[in-house]
Amino acid sequence: MPSLIAHLRRIHWLPALALLLEVGGCAHLEPVERPPEKPEAWNQREAEYTLLPGDELDIKLLYNPEFSDRVIVAPDGLVHLDLIGAVNVLDKTPGQIAEDVRQRYARELRHPDVNVTPRIFGSQAIFVAGEVNKPGMLKLAHGMSVLQGVMEAGGLLETANLEQIILLRRTPRNTSMLKTLNLKDILEGKTPAADIPLHRFDVVFVPRSDIAEADVRVSQYVDKLIPMQRQLFIGYYPGLVN
Repeated sequence: MPSLIAHLRRIHWLPALALLLEVGGCAHLEPVERPPEKPEAWNQREAEYTLLPGDELDIKLLYNPEFSDRVIVAPDGLVHLDLIGAVNVLDKTPGQIAEDVRQRYARELRHPDVNVTPRIFGSQAIFVAGEVNKPGMLKLAHGMSVLQGVMEAGGLLETANLEQIILLRRTPRNTSMLKTLNLKDILEGKTPAADIPLHRFDVVFVPRSDIAEADVRVSQYVDKLIPMQRQLFIGYYPGLVN
């Protein structure tokens, strides 16, 4: 079996998946194409949730409830609050937002004790690409695993390489981590714990099997050879071909 790096070079998927991560993780920015960086070492530790456009949150002032509000993060990452106006909450944790809002209200109120609670998460999506029946963006359900994400994408094609499923994940530093999974072992019940839960904006890529790659190369060779043979045939017997 060829090495993973050789396989990735052959299918040229990394720049496109890196762009998906950038667009998904930074919906407020224009996508910028750049050479893909080497993914970081995988870290399964859960990162604290940060707010993105479409998320809904409660901002409560305990001693000034008249200024409490439930707001939705706008596409530019802003929420608008009475008395202090626009507040940038993009990619910030609830605790960071609460401190920022507290400082802003402290200019107007005597004891602004602020509590921020996310209510609805509008930015829950994953991307499944490669040898599946319905590749594309999918809604991330609570607790959805890699296998469940693949099944939600219509299941595997016969050309899929089950032993090298690739998972890309965005880090809090806006870089990417890469992990490979053996879906064959997971399906056979050998390593059920390896079927890890997905996070928002994860990219699952199902590569082609070596046999499928060989079939494609043979098919391309034959497709090129047949027109050449036809031209030779016409050259020798021009009167027999219309």
